[in-house]
Amino acid sequence: MKNLGLYFHIPFCNSKCLYCDFDSGISDYLHKKRYANALMKEIDMAITKYSLNDYKIDTVFIGGGTPTSLDEDLLQNVLQKIDKSFNFSDNLEYTIEMNPNSVTDEKIEIIRESKINRVSIGLQSTNMRELKALGRTHTYEEFLNTYKKLRNKGFTNISIDLMMGIPNQDFKTYEENLRNIISLMPEHISAYMLIIEEDTPFFDMYEKGIISVDDELTLKLYECTINKLQQYGYNQYEFSNFAKKGYECKHNIKYWKVEEYLGFGQNAHSLFGEKRFENYSDEYINRIEKGELPINNVQEHTKKDMYEEWIFLKLRMNEGIYISELDKKFDINFKEKYAGSLEKLYKENLIQEYDKYLRLTTKGIEVSNTVFLEFI
Repeated sequence: MKNLGLYFHIPFCNSKCLYCDFDSGISDYLHKKRYANALMKEIDMAITKYSLNDYKIDTVFIGGGTPTSLDEDLLQNVLQKIDKSFNFSDNLEYTIEMNPNSVTDEKIEIIRESKINRVSIGLQSTNMRELKALGRTHTYEEFLNTYKKLRNKGFTNISIDLMMGIPNQDFKTYEENLRNIISLMPEHISAYMLIIEEDTPFFDMYEKGIISVDDELTLKLYECTINKLQQYGYNQYEFSNFAKKGYECKHNIKYWKVEEYLGFGQNAHSLFGEKRFENYSDEYINRIEKGELPINNVQEHTKKDMYEEWIFLKLRMNEGIYISELDKKFDINFKEKYAGSLEKLYKENLIQEYDKYLRLTTKGIEVSNTVFLEFI
């Protein structure tokens, strides 16, 4: 049986962070219930449409939004529906995202009773001033309490999100954030640079000069992150992701290796059957209730698309691109075709070749878009 990854989108939050441009928002119980019912109905429709009983599900990721902002009964209904609907691999990785102040003891128990075996906690900072600057509504103490409860319930695969480049953040406070997280010994750490996206409160504040971005400092924080986490046994396997051996996020690796996955929920994206498609956002529930799969914007996954994605996504991983595999898959001689670009990038110390893999150096990661454009 072929393997397949599944993504489920829960577009609700208890509050909207100032930097967030995701398809998410605050909602009442009745709307959440209607959405949860639509999501469960979509599962049944997709199983029939795509013959999903012929697949082994080896990764599941429930993201958002904040999945644990669902009320207890709705969370339980959705998790039970997922658990009983698919054929799961013996090596299943099943992740749910949560924020520290959206989790009750009952929700933790519901999660523990499901097939979920990996938890990703959105912390971002251990500094209260920085949390307020981001518009986060939880405290570091709430996070610690949630983390302890998850450990006590037997969760042995926990990821923590950390953010760098927060307005008014300095090297000292970031280093303290990093030390605090390392001391907890999570299996996985995602460390992201803050990106100010359009149509967010942060973008308006940036345009008005209320907040600023210090790119030079952010790069220093990034280098500090790589060095410090490496010292404590975390392997950087992608630009922003670090893991203890064997705890890399298998689901996200599917995205970066351009493998098949199906997305459920509003605005969820899929790569399946040599096609890329996404679900409607505003029309999602109505279409499901009419008995229609809410698919929008179907695109053939052409060889050109796939090549560009291989360059863009596989070079995000520290493993890089296996050159002979690239040549065979796309019927090219990569080294010959891009000899000039490769020579230039080698001289500038932006790329390196290791054991027949082409990958970015730390310096190359910092200007990755420039490198990608050389090969597209």
